[in-house]
Amino acid sequence: MNISFYLLPKNQVTYLSQEDLVAESLRLMNKKGFQTIPIIDGEGKYKGTISEGDFLWNLIRDFHMDLESMRMVKVSTMKRRRNYKAVSIDAEIGELSDLILDQNFVPVVDGRNVFIGIVTRKVIMKALLDKRQENQDHE
Repeated sequence: MNISFYLLPKNQVTYLSQEDLVAESLRLMNKKGFQTIPIIDGEGKYKGTISEGDFLWNLIRDFHMDLESMRMVKVSTMKRRRNYKAVSIDAEIGELSDLILDQNFVPVVDGRNVFIGIVTRKVIMKALLDKRQENQDHE
């Protein structure tokens, strides 16, 4: 089955621009309650995912606990500890399995690497549980 069936489209997803300032980004993450959030560039291309931990480690290592100086830099300057891989909208559900085990969501891109949405672990788990229940009901 194609993953487009499980896609949460970009217009329903919170994401950051790599030009956003750290202060704005942290406020948004806090407001939404997210631990990780996708990053896109000015052309809408997926550039990676940043986590609360990434902000913390940048504060400690690169900004020497000087939050005021860190707040005014762009998200694009933040080092990220993990590479959250994206998948193509043409991918089959099997291609998602390894990624969804290690990430709460998997970014989805089109053929030009433009970010078009995410597939969440919750949606995949619900679909699997529904399928299991459906199979049990038919036994």
